[in-house]
Amino acid sequence: MEEKKQHVENWRASGLTRQQFYELHAISFNSMREWPQDVAKAERRENESGLLPVHISTQSPAANTPQVVNEPVMLFLPGDTRMSCHSTQLTDVFRVLKHANA
Repeated sequence: MEEKKQHVENWRASGLTRQQFYELHAISFNSMREWPQDVAKAERRENESGLLPVHISTQSPAANTPQVVNEPVMLFLPGDTRMSCHSTQLTDVFRVLKHANA
C-alpha cells in the first residue's frame, strides 16, 4: 500500500494528468486506475480510532429511588444504533464491537 500511496502523492504533486503520469513512469493505466480510491480507503481506516464515545453520568440517584440490581445498560453507538444489555454482558459486548471492524 505504501508504494501505491507514494505513486498517488507523486501524481497529484506532478500536475500531470493520470494518463501522462502513467506513461512517464511506465505504469499500466489499468493497474493504477483504482489506486487513488484504494489509498483514500486505507487512510480512512487508519484515521478511525476504534474508540467509541462513552458518556458517564455523574448524577447520583435520588435517595428514595430504589436501586435496581439488574437494570439494563443502554449503549448509543455510531450510526444512531442503540443497544441494551445487562452490565454483566458489557465485557463481551465491547469485545465483539472491538473486533467488528477487523
